[in-house]
Amino acid sequence: MFGRTVVSHVGAVLVLAAVPLAACGSSDTPTVIPTAEEMAARLLAPGDLAGAWTVNAGPAEFGGGSGVVTEEQQDQLPRFEFCDAAGEAAQQADADLRWLAFRQLDLEADDPIDPPGDRTGHMAFVQEYLTSGDPVDLQATFELLRDGAAACYGDIPAGEEGPGTAGPLTIPDLGDDRFGAQLTIEEAGGWAEWHLSYAVVRDGPVLMSIVVTDITAGTDLLWSIDDLATIFRTAAVKT
Repeated sequence: MFGRTVVSHVGAVLVLAAVPLAACGSSDTPTVIPTAEEMAARLLAPGDLAGAWTVNAGPAEFGGGSGVVTEEQQDQLPRFEFCDAAGEAAQQADADLRWLAFRQLDLEADDPIDPPGDRTGHMAFVQEYLTSGDPVDLQATFELLRDGAAACYGDIPAGEEGPGTAGPLTIPDLGDDRFGAQLTIEEAGGWAEWHLSYAVVRDGPVLMSIVVTDITAGTDLLWSIDDLATIFRTAAVKT
């Protein structure tokens, strides 16, 4: 996940984001596992966040625009690769993840590539991933992802992009389990930097992953830590 970074934007050039959380049943009632359709209905929509956001349909319209991800569409989702230090168990847990719902929201901003093409500005987007399953199994997966990510904190060697760094990110107290990471990666050629704020949250039978990405060229970051916390909370409360 934080080794060679395989990040891609599903629309034009670039990358991950948030999923809403489902309520857990009490100890006296069976746990209800949400369906893909139920999860997709809770994905962030443009009006949920401050600013001018639009849905990026990507190379294929997931679920006809609903956000549902079929098995055949799994390979079209942006992914991260863990570094070797994460270990085989974490790498396998990441590879085995099947996300049921996905959406990317793009923020209207001064694009460094569009005319006048002065290579100054932002490319900014949020990506949401959601899956559901048995809470015990999801907790085990969450722990492998958390520990694998922590093992990869530090320098990120150059690959298709890079070099960069990865480290922990403090996120709001959401769900039953949570962790966050902050990645900074140099764009190929060194003309811009990718700033990825990444959170994973497990709440009962739902696993949420969210990445807020700000690609900057000759300008300051769009979001503060407090702004990021607001985005994470907004996704989490859409239950």
